[in-house]
Amino acid sequence: MCRAGLSHLLAVSGLHVGLLSLIILAVLNTFIPKRNISRIIIMCLLLIYAAICLWAPSVTRAAIMIILFLLAKILQRKPVANNILFASLLIITAVNPNQLFSVGLQMSYLAVFVLLNVLPRFRFIKVKKEELEYLSIGKQILNAILVLICTSFILNIFLAPLTAYNFHQFGFNGIAGNLLGIPLIGMILPLSLIIVFLPEFIIPMFQNSFHLLMLIFEQWTSFSANLPLQFDFIFISIIHLVLLYLILSTLVLTFKSSFKQRKWLFISVIFLSSIFIFLGRQSSNKLNITFFDCGLGDLALIQTPQNETILIDTGPPKKGINSFTRSALPYLHKNGINNIDYVLITHAHNDHYGGVFKVFENIEVKNLVATDEFQNRKIWNKITKGIEVEQCSVLTVTDTTHIRFEKVKFKIIHPDRSYKDNNINNLSIVVRLDYGDLSVLFTGDLEHEGEEYLSRNYPEFLDCDVLKVGHHGSKTASSSAFIKMVDPQYAIISTAKKNRFDFPHEITLERYEFLGENLMITGYDGACQIVSDGNSVQITTFVSNKNIIDNDLK
Repeated sequence: MCRAGLSHLLAVSGLHVGLLSLIILAVLNTFIPKRNISRIIIMCLLLIYAAICLWAPSVTRAAIMIILFLLAKILQRKPVANNILFASLLIITAVNPNQLFSVGLQMSYLAVFVLLNVLPRFRFIKVKKEELEYLSIGKQILNAILVLICTSFILNIFLAPLTAYNFHQFGFNGIAGNLLGIPLIGMILPLSLIIVFLPEFIIPMFQNSFHLLMLIFEQWTSFSANLPLQFDFIFISIIHLVLLYLILSTLVLTFKSSFKQRKWLFISVIFLSSIFIFLGRQSSNKLNITFFDCGLGDLALIQTPQNETILIDTGPPKKGINSFTRSALPYLHKNGINNIDYVLITHAHNDHYGGVFKVFENIEVKNLVATDEFQNRKIWNKITKGIEVEQCSVLTVTDTTHIRFEKVKFKIIHPDRSYKDNNINNLSIVVRLDYGDLSVLFTGDLEHEGEEYLSRNYPEFLDCDVLKVGHHGSKTASSSAFIKMVDPQYAIISTAKKNRFDFPHEITLERYEFLGENLMITGYDGACQIVSDGNSVQITTFVSNKNIIDNDLK
């Protein structure tokens, strides 16, 4: 329904209040000769209806506006639409000032304000009443369709920034959806009221018509939802929101303005647009590492100060809330990351490579890093198809090596050409990252045997500030000797809160007990983000709301 842009038609909204008021008022006027009595009854019913709807912002706004309009009619005063609109806003906020921060109220008032003040500027979508009389039925229908399209388009344009800011998405599928959706709801609502009040033996006659209209509405909704005009994972800041509305307001002012005024207004639009683009391209000039909560799996994103990107593992293949598309992809879109320089898959277990197909589907990948052992697995044939479509390069790890970045050292220290093991976990790629005084060790699913091999052969690379704990906190990893050699100040365990292996194991937690609050578990703490300028580090978690600042990295 949301993708179709028709949620406002089925949700309890101002549109429903208006339609119901018109229907009931027409019925009352038929049976009650004095219109003021009918108006008073409607006013009472509107208050009752708003109370039943728990004073939902859009319903309350519509109810108060209609009541003020009817009150003006009773007092024989000329109703002024904008005065009624702002008077209703004053009443609502006087009763409950917090409503000003309600997204429903903001969108409701913005939509009505645009209808009252912006649409009249576009005279090309209007036909005068006397002109309408001379048009044929076909031309009248065509005119109505054009008016509805233009109205929907302009409303969507003005609501899009607010929708993107609050819901991180916007779309124009509703422009097509409203063409049939609004007339259908205009028939469905009265018909549903008739069915409610009719005697039981007559109801089946109308019920079939109701079901037919609902079936058409459902099919039309499905058609509208599949149109390619929905944009998800759109993230804008409050500054961008203000700039967008300044740009839109300036563009509206260009209509009905003189040529000289129009020239300055267009210059203003270009200036505001330049600020918008400039703010969107600013970077923090810091190293940013995000360990996503991907359930029982690994998924970490590294963003270097020069905006280079590395994805270490891609999480499990499932489609739930912990999948790549639900955990990491929204973050990537929010930060304008449309391509990844390197996707590194540590080893051939699907809780580490399972999301790679969704990565290929949604993000441009420049390079894929994997061991030669992994490339001999059957699953590699499927991954190869994605590589061919993506046309990315493959970097095969056969020995210790490093990947060049401008300011970040990224060294692969395991497995080397001498290491052999039948345990896939111990063939995990192990990476050490250094940026200034900060050092981070990524260990994949490395277990005791692999840890022991690293301790013997590469001890100089093990001492680090941050450790991504091996094998999700299993008791088969994180030996006491290895932890002592690494001597981390902070550690992250990537695992689900509830999982069939009961990770992290109690023994492992005891071994990391010395870290206290500096041990983060994604299933409990949520995604964990590390931001560093090379001299200090800030670690933030998004569920437990930890905020650790260390200004003395050594």
